[in-house]
Amino acid sequence: MHPEIGQTAEIATKVTDALSAETLGNPGVNVLATPCLAALCDDAAAEACGAGATRRMRVDIRHLAATAIGDEVRISAEIVSTDGILVVCRVNGRDSNGEIVSGHVSRALV
Repeated sequence: MHPEIGQTAEIATKVTDALSAETLGNPGVNVLATPCLAALCDDAAAEACGAGATRRMRVDIRHLAATAIGDEVRISAEIVSTDGILVVCRVNGRDSNGEIVSGHVSRALV
């Protein structure tokens, strides 16, 4: 099945110490790390693309707010364009306090 415009997915993840900026080398910054948030956005985009094999090409996000360890984040992705090879998803995410991320993830069919 090829990805089609309008396909969506949502993932939910509890923020653990393993996802913290402190674990990635920023002492005292005990919140969700931006690289980990980017990976979660990519995971949601991959889910939206469905069962076919795709690979990450570009992640373009704005990390809007810090998320505390122990909170849950929900990332949604919607396919907004595809040319048969490149698939672009709009991504948005929230935690218990509100919006934390927005942007786009591009994936390529392989």
